[in-house]
Amino acid sequence: MTEQGPVEYFRTRADAATEAGYEPRYLHVERDLLGLNLEPGLVLRPVFGRNMTLSFVSMKPNSVAPVHQHPQEQIGTVIDGSYEFELGGEKKVVRKGDVYVVPPNVPHGAVTHEEGCLVLDVFSPPREAFAELMEQALPELEQAGQPVEGNVWVLPSLRAGDGPAET
Repeated sequence: MTEQGPVEYFRTRADAATEAGYEPRYLHVERDLLGLNLEPGLVLRPVFGRNMTLSFVSMKPNSVAPVHQHPQEQIGTVIDGSYEFELGGEKKVVRKGDVYVVPPNVPHGAVTHEEGCLVLDVFSPPREAFAELMEQALPELEQAGQPVEGNVWVLPSLRAGDGPAET
């Protein structure tokens, strides 16, 4: 309780309004989201909001997400499996239930060992590189007559000429 009275967590602000053209939706990760195969054994399935991006990242055993950095803040959690996460030069094995916080522009990356993993990453503001990849993938899949939903688009540099990668 504060001096002003109890804090109402589930309150609605008097000035709250929904944004025109921004509709609520439900999605299923594997059925509805396009996967982006960015590295061998690494597929991410982004979900874009106006102010953030969610990314479901699946990594097969012995795969790598190279050390990189970006201006977005990132918070992630391991949903299943484990990987060795490098954050600002420090490496730590993170497992189901572990959470990591990546401030903007801090180098980070991951490596799986004997087991793969499924991770949920949240970015704010939205991760523009993922949107750019989607802009490249969607017309290509549509032109090839492939379904977009639930499909995996393989980054051109990874293609072996035999179609989409397995997830």
